[in-house]
Amino acid sequence: MPGIAGIVNPLADISNQCSHICPVSDAVRTRGPVGTSLYISPHCIMACRIANESMPGESPCVTKIKQHDKEYIIVMDGTIYNYRELRSQLESYGCKFQGNSFSELVGYGYAIWNSACFMKLNGLFALAIWVVDDKKLVLARDHIGAKPLYYSFLRSTMVFASEIGGVTSHPLFKAEVGVEGLSELICLSPRNTPGNAVIKGIHELRPAHYLTFSPDGTVISRYWRIEEREHTDSAEETARQIRELITESISMQTTADYPVCGLLSGGLYSSLITAIICKNKHALFNHVYNTWSVEYEKSSKLTSMSFQSDSDIPWIRWICRELGTRHHYILLSTEDLLEALFEASEARGSPGTGDYDSALMLLFREISKEFPTIISGDCSDELFGYGIRSADHSATGRRRFPWVSNLAERISVFSTEIVEWIKPYEYIDKCYEEALFEYPRFALNATGLKKDFEAQWFSLYWNLPCILGRLDRTSMSYNLQARVPLCDYRLIEYLWNVPIDMKRYNGVDRGILIKSVQDLLPREILERKKRAFPRPIDPLYGEKIRNALKESVYDTESALRYLLDIRTLESMMRQQDACKRQTSYQQLFIWLIQLNGFFKSHNIRVL
Repeated sequence: MPGIAGIVNPLADISNQCSHICPVSDAVRTRGPVGTSLYISPHCIMACRIANESMPGESPCVTKIKQHDKEYIIVMDGTIYNYRELRSQLESYGCKFQGNSFSELVGYGYAIWNSACFMKLNGLFALAIWVVDDKKLVLARDHIGAKPLYYSFLRSTMVFASEIGGVTSHPLFKAEVGVEGLSELICLSPRNTPGNAVIKGIHELRPAHYLTFSPDGTVISRYWRIEEREHTDSAEETARQIRELITESISMQTTADYPVCGLLSGGLYSSLITAIICKNKHALFNHVYNTWSVEYEKSSKLTSMSFQSDSDIPWIRWICRELGTRHHYILLSTEDLLEALFEASEARGSPGTGDYDSALMLLFREISKEFPTIISGDCSDELFGYGIRSADHSATGRRRFPWVSNLAERISVFSTEIVEWIKPYEYIDKCYEEALFEYPRFALNATGLKKDFEAQWFSLYWNLPCILGRLDRTSMSYNLQARVPLCDYRLIEYLWNVPIDMKRYNGVDRGILIKSVQDLLPREILERKKRAFPRPIDPLYGEKIRNALKESVYDTESALRYLLDIRTLESMMRQQDACKRQTSYQQLFIWLIQLNGFFKSHNIRVL
């Protein structure tokens, strides 16, 4: 899964910018640490990082193909799960494959089917195709947006890269954040408005979209969207269809050709994935499935918070014993987390979810030493409507995003001038209305269910990209491929039209999923209450966070200090210190540390 980058101008000779591709490519080097392959022509310069030449489908260099008297140059980050099926179809059209790379498949697919090929691809991908004869660049991103792709225009020249840092590393790019970008950071982070990359002039190609850049101009189009269908299946038929879709997705994403391992918490999603994989012994590398989880030093001696009271360990041990997996515990200290906070923020390209990001990244660092690919159960709540009617995760009671309840606390640490400038509540309302404008209107669903479907829409539109982004950025920091079989776009299509009451079969969250896999796991695991990803509950950790924050905001070269209300922030730090326990303030402090790191790493100027 190599990182990609490019500099393109279909109307002007950019040969003099050849040296500019080096810093752009270097900025995405974690996605291909082995080296770089280049394509250089008068109008297009593209780079493809070299990741792992031994992996199936990996292209060790920029791919070139010819079809119908046209030449195509392809660079791609990602994996195509239905490679064999599509290759067979393309060969029937007369395509002559020279190797087994995904990028070659994509090139022939575009040559034969044009933009319709993107809909046919089942996988995670971000790609660029340069059609030499037409002087046309095509960028495309997978259905769910698992693989990132950013671009910007420097006058008439486009710069694109797998990560924001690739674009900001271009020698002629000046990183600036204006009122809209600052509003995004303060009001929405770690989420972002789809397509908005915060830094002025940088855009994120949205999931399920493709862009063409040619002498005729720039056009962005959508190749896939959720469609309205009346759900007529019974609960029995729905459960059976869900089981088939999940099993097929897992089968497509696991192969005995190379090692695949998985995350395991003993919760419903990771356990059912593990159970299905272990039933197909022929698909296991060396006939065993390896699983991984995180624990913290001395965690058993610390007071647990309510949402972390149910230890994963007994559940993990049961799965390992019954299914024969080989489990690995990664032990982390608070020092490990603190040291990794900035690196995690840099990996995400923007402030994220604090120590959750750093713990995940450190876990992936250890996994990458032994395995090239990890299977995750992430994003499943967004599909199965988990908690969709709870007070904390619902759009039913107000015309505002369900997750902005802590906005007042966050904006309180910023100066009055900044708050008046960004107008946070007005910005949130605007984003909410824009999100609703794209919401598919359902004539077939009863009016009373409208708010339930809106809540689902926000989960898919906002939460899903945030979770996928975290997973991809933290794993690719160590060139580890992360796969999400429960987030197959076909499963999304099917589940979207399943009414919430059926998803909550028997009045239980995820009830229809439980029904579909009830023969695989014991009732205790099927009904186990969802537990958050483990975080350290260490009083000394809070002190270390406060000290790190003070170091950040008292630095005279810090861009962040000039945005804050220092007195309010100091008061919050004193309150947390006095109560000697972890509070909601701690996550705010961590977010501020990462925000400062974001400004610093991209050399950002706030306008």
